[in-house]
Amino acid sequence: MYATELPFEPAPASIPVERRGQGRLSVEVRALEGRTVRGRIEEAGFARVRFPLSGRRGRSLEAVMINTGGGLAGGDSAQTCLCAGRDAQLVVTTQAAEKVYRSDGAVSRIGVELTAEAGASLDWLPQATIVFDGARIERSIAADIAPDARLLLVEPVVLGRTARGERLSHGRLHDSWRIRRGGRLVYVDGLQLDGDIASTLDRRATAGGWAAFATILLLAPDAEGRLEAVREALGLPDELPENLDAGASAWDGMLSVRLLARDGAPLDSAIRRVVGALGVAEIPRIWHS
Repeated sequence: MYATELPFEPAPASIPVERRGQGRLSVEVRALEGRTVRGRIEEAGFARVRFPLSGRRGRSLEAVMINTGGGLAGGDSAQTCLCAGRDAQLVVTTQAAEKVYRSDGAVSRIGVELTAEAGASLDWLPQATIVFDGARIERSIAADIAPDARLLLVEPVVLGRTARGERLSHGRLHDSWRIRRGGRLVYVDGLQLDGDIASTLDRRATAGGWAAFATILLLAPDAEGRLEAVREALGLPDELPENLDAGASAWDGMLSVRLLARDGAPLDSAIRRVVGALGVAEIPRIWHS
């Protein structure tokens, strides 16, 4: 008895382009009779958005973004466009932490475009992005807001699955921020980690071996007046917790906070304190689930 040998094709070295995930999401909201309502919504690929009734607070509308693919792998891409129309108030978060998995060599890309028209407020409050060891990710955040609009950006990143003792030793992480107010470029930021990432993170001048960080940026006409409350909430300059480092500054209608923590838990706690001290937004309820 014998079996006929079947044709065999070796697995490709990388996932074909047509099999890579592509998510696209566009959300526009507008003000109507003292509250914010949904306008045009477009979903494609793995990107979805939901508007839980429990997320509505006063005039604001809360949107929860969902990645039905469960994360990003090498070569996947996600594009998000959010627009708060005149006098609208939009709060955007994610259902869970965004996971960027180990790559087969291809780079995943995340693009975020934010627009806040006259008198509007837009709070971008995603849960943390967890970058697995060997992941390759490039992300860009571009925002354009009216001179009297308010924009709050909270972006936490955890390098490796710290609860499992993993750290990001190699891979790629590029981050680029471009913020315009009234059409004028007012804020530029960037991060580039590549090659031997572990040795870079171990340097005292960078992360000192710690694995979690966040940038919090508020653009608002009264942003500078909130600086002292934020510093007090963090314990700056001399009463910071042992597992947290931080800095905060304000200028020209902007307030910026940098957080660096040993792992995700103290980072999350610090973010909650900062958002509370800012007094312009609340942590989305889904963060508590």
